Amino acid sequence: MFVEERKEKILSLLKNQSKVTVNELSELFKISKVIVRKDLQALENEGVITRTHGGAILKRQFISNIFLKDFEKKDFDDKLIIAEKIVNLLEDGDIIFLDDSTVTLIVASILQKSKLSLTIITNMLKIQNTLIDNENIKLISLGGEYDKRTDSFIGDLARENLKKFNFTKSFIGIGGINLNRMCLSTPNLTEGVFKKTALSLSSKTYIIAQTNKFFQDCIYNFTSLNESITLITDNKLPDDILKEISDSNLTTV
Repeated sequence: MFVEERKEKILSLLKNQSKVTVNELSELFKISKVIVRKDLQALENEGVITRTHGGAILKRQFISNIFLKDFEKKDFDDKLIIAEKIVNLLEDGDIIFLDDSTVTLIVASILQKSKLSLTIITNMLKIQNTLIDNENIKLISLGGEYDKRTDSFIGDLARENLKKFNFTKSFIGIGGINLNRMCLSTPNLTEGVFKKTALSLSSKTYIIAQTNKFFQDCIYNFTSLNESITLITDNKLPDDILKEISDSNLTTV
């Protein structure tokens, strides 16, 4: 196996189990511990891992900006798992808020042919366009200032319109999850204030929690994690993160 192949495998392992050991990698690749340490040093130099005594962990990434169109096709199968979980949570008569995210866009695609009787409030333009022909769905657009990064309407007008509604369920996308600080973050202050407002208006709040979000942070912490928030995951969370979630009395779906 070539060096770059090993490095990709190491990163894949870290995304599934959070940490690896030199002994484990030496046995897996059938190579010396010296070569493993060189691979880990190279990955640390690239800024993607942090070496620890006897192994390595993923380095938390800092995300300064997000353009949703760049992520629509990335990790689609994992996002579909979350989207299907969201759809399974919906019931006739629900009044739901769908935030701007690549996952909620998949939810909209599934609901496009659904016979569920729903009221859907959303600030994402593509979700509105996707659901516009479903006669079982009462669709409400918030309007406001259009943000090309997220294909959504945000700003004061959108937030004031949002505050006129109460939701039975809201589904919120985020930029990062930090279990040590128990907070959720996003790259944009205005967007963060909008998301926090949406959370406050809902009877049940759900955070879209793809595995990679547990390893990254954004500049603005818009709300704290607490027991009223349910995390919807893609079933790939490492055991140590699942334990942290359980120890924090958080709920996952």
